[in-house]
Amino acid sequence: MTPSGYTLLKVFFTGCFSLMVFFSYGRGIEINVFAQDSIIKIHGHIYDSISQKPERIAVRATIIFESLPHGNEVGIISSNDTSGYFEYHVNINKDYKVSVYSDNHRTYSELFNPKGSLRDGQIEKDYYLEPEWKENQVIRLKNLIFELGKANITSNSYEELNRLVSFMNKNPSAHIQLEGHTDYRGSKRLNMQLSQQRVDAVKKYLVGKGVNPKRIKTKAFGGTKPLVKEQSIEASEINRRVEVRILKL
Repeated sequence: MTPSGYTLLKVFFTGCFSLMVFFSYGRGIEINVFAQDSIIKIHGHIYDSISQKPERIAVRATIIFESLPHGNEVGIISSNDTSGYFEYHVNINKDYKVSVYSDNHRTYSELFNPKGSLRDGQIEKDYYLEPEWKENQVIRLKNLIFELGKANITSNSYEELNRLVSFMNKNPSAHIQLEGHTDYRGSKRLNMQLSQQRVDAVKKYLVGKGVNPKRIKTKAFGGTKPLVKEQSIEASEINRRVEVRILKL
């Protein structure tokens, strides 16, 4: 469900300050004045995650920027219908929670630090939304991170896995298959073993959260199905992945 209830009015003066007025229904009016050089533009596009360069599928979405830690500043904008383009202005000295909502797509959220993304006085950032899950669909767990060369799941992965738990809870008849992939370089036997250990670790996490193990199958592919065959660190990172195949929904 797309949140509503906030309107953002931004007025920029030619002087040394910028005035940002946030209207929040039921919460009154908040006025914040920042030094002009603290305000920077973030812009980019919202795409469907199945997009392939150069053919990208634009998505109409609602993007919410909520300042941390208290959320006392909230801005809501929409991407362009045909291009997926959006732009907004943020305070370089604040952190934000960014949430992206779109019909027929999974909600995406992240913690965003403007300073870490600043380039040439502005930020350019694209977001890719996963389509809503359906039978026979394969979805990559992009934020699932393991310790290098091991099957230990890092704490940064919990949010991604908890979304999968939520999906399984909301769809009690759903059955999935966890498919493990590694880089294709190195020992084929060890790669196959590692990919099996990793999907087993994911299954163990889901079961630990209450998901019936009978609803979860696993399959290891090792390095037999690389997405990219380039000899680079980036290509290796893309190939090392766990995917979720929806067997029944």
